[in-house]
Amino acid sequence: MTLCGCPKVTPDSPVLASRAQIEIDDEIVALEERTRALRTCRNSLSPISSLPPELLSAIFVHHAQQTQFLHEPDNPDILSWLVVGHICRHWRGVALGTPELWATPFLNSSAATDEMLTRSKMAPLNLKIGLQYRIDAIQKALMHIERLQVVSLLFLHGDTAGHRCIMEFIDKLSSCSAPRLKSLALDVGDKQAPRIVIPISFSAPNLCKLQIKHCDLSWTSSVLTGLTVLHIKKVSLERLPTLDELVSALRRMPALHTLTLEDALPTLSPHTVSLPQTSHTMNVQLLHLKQLRLTAKMLEVANVLARIESTTSEVRLVCRASSGNPNQEWNLSLPIISRALESCFKDTPNDFRQVPRSMQLSSPNSCIRLHYSTVRNPLSWAWEMRCHDADLSAECPVILDFDFPIEMRRTILSDLGRLVPLGSIEAMYCDFFFACWDGFWADILTRGGARNLAYMYLRGPNQALEELLKSLRSRKHSVSRSIGGRSQQGPIFSPALSHLVFHDLEFDSSIFNWMRPSDLLDVLIDRVNEGRGLEHLTITSTSGIFARDVQLLREVVADVNWDEYESDEEYFTDTEEDYDGDFIDYEDYSDGYAS
Repeated sequence: MTLCGCPKVTPDSPVLASRAQIEIDDEIVALEERTRALRTCRNSLSPISSLPPELLSAIFVHHAQQTQFLHEPDNPDILSWLVVGHICRHWRGVALGTPELWATPFLNSSAATDEMLTRSKMAPLNLKIGLQYRIDAIQKALMHIERLQVVSLLFLHGDTAGHRCIMEFIDKLSSCSAPRLKSLALDVGDKQAPRIVIPISFSAPNLCKLQIKHCDLSWTSSVLTGLTVLHIKKVSLERLPTLDELVSALRRMPALHTLTLEDALPTLSPHTVSLPQTSHTMNVQLLHLKQLRLTAKMLEVANVLARIESTTSEVRLVCRASSGNPNQEWNLSLPIISRALESCFKDTPNDFRQVPRSMQLSSPNSCIRLHYSTVRNPLSWAWEMRCHDADLSAECPVILDFDFPIEMRRTILSDLGRLVPLGSIEAMYCDFFFACWDGFWADILTRGGARNLAYMYLRGPNQALEELLKSLRSRKHSVSRSIGGRSQQGPIFSPALSHLVFHDLEFDSSIFNWMRPSDLLDVLIDRVNEGRGLEHLTITSTSGIFARDVQLLREVVADVNWDEYESDEEYFTDTEEDYDGDFIDYEDYSDGYAS
């Protein structure tokens, strides 16, 4: 025998060698099995092993749901929760015995879908697709119509296979019961024909959430009954509702808390000169409504708003001017918009007043967008996120988009400035690129209205910077340059302003405008002399301002944060040595720089 206890085998005895190897292999298998048994026994003594399987199962399901929330449906990382089945034999057994854990099939793989459908047994199914998917996997899952709980089929534009898949599913819905279906979301794109039409009636008694885009439906359908969430977008012209049909449908959904209608509102004649007048008793009461989003022509939005009674705190209105008379449309709609804004910011039943604390002005796609929030630094759109613990659900945003002719912008901003209680605004974020006008900031904030504005972020055209510096001048004894014909009387601009942020702007050394770094210095000195000096000044990605300018600014502002960005235009500063007014006409250059 050798030291390890194995018999000594010589090359001359191959039979003995083979028998010895078999014996050794058997002993190895036995030892491995014994080791696994010991490990299982050892793991069973760990504190976590004392958890009942039901609780461990619930933890696994919660972990899987969180993972699915973080990743797109077609991202393989959405299956990273599978690691729980590789920790120990006990955990694997619990995972395999938890049908809910497998109830969201990975529709990128036909094999994975088959396995997960089998392991989920009779658990309610959640079907969601991303940009990548297998049609055969989707079709297999849709066959379990009695188990469907969530169905979200948002196909790419031009996906004929996806269009056909939805058509087959809709046909099946009209003849079979979907007793567990709670949420249905469908989109096949606007290029598909024939259009998808939701059945007038199908058996889904627990349906509470309906989201359809580029699909049609009958507004008298029983589907529009008892919903809590309704999103309808891009309905074909011939399927748009009348105002009475829409109001009647909304009355069948008294518990509705989220309503989105995009290009799905009743149309009005292009010759409309007044909106229909109805008694408040004829309006629909949506007392649980929390989110309201309407997108259509201005008068169409106002027409529907006038018929909805709610205390919603989150509103988004996207309003387009028609080709007719935009001034008339605005004037007809303004009283209704005003009533909606009053509803957003009035006292709630718990006596907590919802007031706007922040305001954002932007210009996406050449529109005017005003965004109000009841949080000073909303995490969803603040440039500098200082309130990291803010509750997104508490933002209560109001978003107004207006696509009107350029000449209407001053009227719109001035009117809205009078409607919204700007006295409570503490932070303002401006990121726009449309042309400004003389008195621009006074029109937006109303004269003396923004008395509590403490933080201001600005990114925009040169005119916006120039008008801001003019507005910041002292109303009494200014050290800054005079402005011809401009009165120095009136309340000080934003007296509480303490933090100013300039981003991606252009200062100009020309004496023919009001955008020189020295002008900024002068107005800040003005505010110090008024007892209204800044505490913080942030300058980033801004050209035309240099280290010497920042050094002077630091003498009047305690905290100046500058990223040391300097453009190559320093050679064109107007010093006494190199400036010649007859040589360069600065006004010939739209960008404010000499070349």
